[in-house]
Amino acid sequence: MDEDAIRITPRRPARRTGRPPKAPAERRTHMLSVYVNAGELAILERRTAAAGIREVGAYVRVAVMAQRPPRAVVPEINREAWWSLARATANLNQIAAHLNGGGRFDERGTARLAPALDALREEVRGLRLDLNGPIRDDAEDDEGRGAGA
Repeated sequence: MDEDAIRITPRRPARRTGRPPKAPAERRTHMLSVYVNAGELAILERRTAAAGIREVGAYVRVAVMAQRPPRAVVPEINREAWWSLARATANLNQIAAHLNGGGRFDERGTARLAPALDALREEVRGLRLDLNGPIRDDAEDDEGRGAGA
């Protein structure tokens, strides 16, 4: 084999991959250790997940440095259900306040109350459907007797 045929090329330095290094002032070089019990750890883990943060340490850092914990990320479907439930609750509270204040419903009042209660029933049924899926026919039959409610 001819020596001129073999060519050795110098090895290039490896390219650095990953996240670029932080500026010296931003590097975290001090570690704090905190002991918690199992219950406290479970609470921190739940709050961390609810805030949409991946690590408990990151959650604690944000909560301490911001002087208040970050708000939980609430799925849109839960917000919609909450507002719908709030409307239904407000209607029910108005009825309860009237009755608790010594109010009565005469025939005319009962006639006006019936549509409100029907609307409330439909609102609750819709919430159940959104949260649990379709209600079986046998559950609807029992609803009036309290078994499916």
